[in-house]
Amino acid sequence: MNTVSIGEGFGRVNLIGEHLDYNGGHVLPLQIKNSIICEIVENKNSESISIVSDKYKDSLIVKKLEKRNNWADFVIGSCLYFEKKFSVKINNISIYIKSSLPLGVGLSSSAAITVSTLKSLSDYFQKNLADEDLINLAFEVENDFVGVGGGVMDQFVSVLGNHYEALFLDTFNKNYELIPIFQDYQFLIIDSNTQRILSDSEFNKKKELCLNAAKKMKIQNLCAKTKIDENDIQLLSDEELNVSKHVIEENLRVVKAAQYLKDNKAEEFGKLMTESHISLSQHYRVSTDDLNKLVDLSNSFGALGSKLTGAGFGGAIVTLVKKELVEELKKYILDGYPNAKFI
Repeated sequence: MNTVSIGEGFGRVNLIGEHLDYNGGHVLPLQIKNSIICEIVENKNSESISIVSDKYKDSLIVKKLEKRNNWADFVIGSCLYFEKKFSVKINNISIYIKSSLPLGVGLSSSAAITVSTLKSLSDYFQKNLADEDLINLAFEVENDFVGVGGGVMDQFVSVLGNHYEALFLDTFNKNYELIPIFQDYQFLIIDSNTQRILSDSEFNKKKELCLNAAKKMKIQNLCAKTKIDENDIQLLSDEELNVSKHVIEENLRVVKAAQYLKDNKAEEFGKLMTESHISLSQHYRVSTDDLNKLVDLSNSFGALGSKLTGAGFGGAIVTLVKKELVEELKKYILDGYPNAKFI
């Protein structure tokens, strides 16, 4: 065992493809430089696990690895699942969490804290945790222990992505490729300063609607279809029809967007981003007035396209703008939306 170990997990911005990773669809996230760092230090004076975060005032003493229903569950769950996988006993340690990643704004802080903790545990116990195992273990912690029913996109891009290439991932078969992002344009993240917590939101209800719709249409997942036909319209409730429409059309948009990225067609890519946002607002119904306002401001300034990023229900948007116009856009946004933060 090492006496001190450090692991880092990066956040991400999803450029297009919201709510597709639990529907077997394609996604196009980009790893960002903001991250969460987990440091584990041996503490022989304690039989328990202490957990301290620079984002929260309270430090936790954990003697039993069970849910606390707060932010520490991602760390506690990581310890529990690591124990099971490697048949080790985790105690006598202090865990320090440091974050440059805003929490609860749709940039995947939950995957970042889980990945960073598992990486640090792997180093501390000198276990060779392969990338694929790390992704799967982090996914299990978030879904099975914490109870947020997302897909595998966030863990995937935190582990295998980088800051210069978007990760084009087929979440159904796990095939992926890395595509360089536009050189003359920037994906700017704008935080609406309205935090949302997914496990307390309608996220899991939306997922249930998708599963029900797929079941009624007798398909494995919604992204197995490329269009909704008349028969489907008769089968589905209004809510199921709306979520299905978004998912199926969004999946087609992501495939187009990946090709536009390869072909360096920034304007076409931007248009797809705005189409995605309209669908998320009108069909999936996960946008807010604040997010819509930031999208409208960005586009009226002259951005190529904008959309909410992450699950919605508050959080942040991402906009595609010429690099030389970024500072002007920031001033324009603050004039119309003074609470905005730029990431």
